Amino acid sequence: MDSVEQLKKILDTKRPLDPITAQSLQDDFMIRYNQASNAIEGNQLTLIETRVLLENGMTAKGKPFKDHLDVINHQEAIYYLLDIIKNKEPLSERHIKEFNTLLLKSTKYEMYSGKYRSVPVMIQGAKHIPPQPYLVQNEIDRLLEKNARDKEEGRADLERIAELHANFVRIHPFVDGNGRTGRLIMNVELMNAGYSIAIIEPMEREDYYNALEKADEGDYKPITRLLKDAVRRSIERELQVVYPEWRKDHIE
Repeated sequence: MDSVEQLKKILDTKRPLDPITAQSLQDDFMIRYNQASNAIEGNQLTLIETRVLLENGMTAKGKPFKDHLDVINHQEAIYYLLDIIKNKEPLSERHIKEFNTLLLKSTKYEMYSGKYRSVPVMIQGAKHIPPQPYLVQNEIDRLLEKNARDKEEGRADLERIAELHANFVRIHPFVDGNGRTGRLIMNVELMNAGYSIAIIEPMEREDYYNALEKADEGDYKPITRLLKDAVRRSIERELQVVYPEWRKDHIE
């Protein structure tokens, strides 16, 4: 099986993509990403329901209003992500807070949006206890400093980004929306490094949470493996569109 890096090199030979093809792929990935990231947090909307809501504004019968609002808010956060990538901005604390602000807009947690929590919290079902609120700012500063240092030192991107994501979730800096914010941060770094977007699928939820728990204990291999698998799937999906013969040609 080809490594993610090998697949990325194959895809890079097809760049730049035709603008229409690129837009089509982007639209597909963003809807899939929106639905999957929300579903991991318990959102009940299916992929089709998510698409209909975003394209036509039609709500899904029998589904909670909150689920619809989460999808709409997440789409705004995705647009912000695309602006960051377009402008080639390095990840910053401002981005992190803005992501959370967009995700929590008009929800019951809006008054806490974009602000680091001032109370202790627990992560439901997890062994790890997030740091006390007075430590959050320092933890975020260290997180971003380490990520920048790892970049400068040439650490492998996927390992670096997997660790960044896991450590952000470990800090749990906001009252709500930490998982979705963390996955947006993850994809900023992936796309800035030239990779395809990573979509953690709802069916991987248990593996994902287990991998984060392992990371809390200092073992980042499971979350790195899960991230690589997600990136691989996205690259392969792109190749199926822009280079349908890639499997046959590459094998031969």
